[in-house]
Amino acid sequence: MSATDTASAPLLDRQRASALMRRAGLDALVVSSPINVYYLSGAFPVTSRFSQVNMTAAVLPADLRQPIAYVAGGFEYYTGATDIGLSAGVQAFLVGGSFTDHDPQVSPEFPIAGRYALDAREQRRRALTTRAAPFHTDMAAALRHALGPSSLARATIGVDTPDARAWAEQAAPAAAIRPSDDFLLHLRLIKTATELYLLKVASRSNVEATLATARASREEGTLRRIRQRFFAEAARAGNVPVYGNVDMVVSELGDGDIHEGQSFMVDFVSHYAFYQGDYGRTVFFGEPNQDIRRAAAIAAAAWEDIRSRLKPGVKFSQIRQWGVDVVRKMNAPYIYAFNPHGVGLQHWDHPQRALDGQPHDLALEAGMLLSVDCPLLNTGLNGSIHLEDLTLITAGGSEPIHDTGNEVIVV
Repeated sequence: MSATDTASAPLLDRQRASALMRRAGLDALVVSSPINVYYLSGAFPVTSRFSQVNMTAAVLPADLRQPIAYVAGGFEYYTGATDIGLSAGVQAFLVGGSFTDHDPQVSPEFPIAGRYALDAREQRRRALTTRAAPFHTDMAAALRHALGPSSLARATIGVDTPDARAWAEQAAPAAAIRPSDDFLLHLRLIKTATELYLLKVASRSNVEATLATARASREEGTLRRIRQRFFAEAARAGNVPVYGNVDMVVSELGDGDIHEGQSFMVDFVSHYAFYQGDYGRTVFFGEPNQDIRRAAAIAAAAWEDIRSRLKPGVKFSQIRQWGVDVVRKMNAPYIYAFNPHGVGLQHWDHPQRALDGQPHDLALEAGMLLSVDCPLLNTGLNGSIHLEDLTLITAGGSEPIHDTGNEVIVV
């Protein structure tokens, strides 16, 4: 698979989504969180990056005969979604109006003023936007049309945000509306081939950027400069930076010096096409003391023991306990997080509750992408420790999706 192949490839497995929706008693989902709109439609809302207000929606019917709907302002679609296009099988329902004129009768297309022929990009934009007409007066009206069959108007509809709820209530006042933000994480738990491709690209670049940053940390010298170096390296590798934890300092305004003999952790996240890489390592700034060397070795031993046991059916609580057991067997006075979590469109990309809404101890499934955070939670050792890799759960066990090793980087 290549980047070109992913342009119209659906991110979700619709057959699996439909089965889970039937189990949960949902006839349709109406989502407006940008991440969920992207997951269902293939279009990440551009205008949502300017505001906390959700400006687009997507509809996923449980009935496989009904298309997935992308609901947005015409200008958003014209200048954003058309360049890449929606995922295969997704239908657009648009609100009319341009950037300056919000009259729904006005086309979002830029008026032609010059004598030059339209280039291929503009021709594509205009063709796709025209194909999505007629335009609707507002989001609720567009959503009402997107819900289509009268059965959905009286259905049980899951929503992920207050904006989605408000639109769904206006569009389908007879429907039963149910909060379903956590349910979307059930859908996103198992990765499709398209998602795995994007995650592997993201992870490879994230690892490359992290290692380059760690090896340049003496040159940079301070926490803020090291963090900024990662942001630059991530962009150079083709990713967009998301998060930089250096020596347990997360704030982008936080700073501090690195001194000789210190150990410091790096935990860096960046994304490619909104799918995240997540990688943590320990950096020895010169020769560290024996205690911190031992703490790093124990983290590596615990993670190796955990990794060798990962397979479908293993529960999150077991993963934590395995790590604790290794530390206990090594007679170490240290505490580590051993925190398992899914990774995908979010840093913690797994459901917090079972399908029935009850608390659960999540069990691993084939196709899940797992991280186990292993930071040292003690202080007073002249340093911090971390170790984190991304691991794909397979039918018979697990496998890393990026190069491993380099548990400790000496500069």
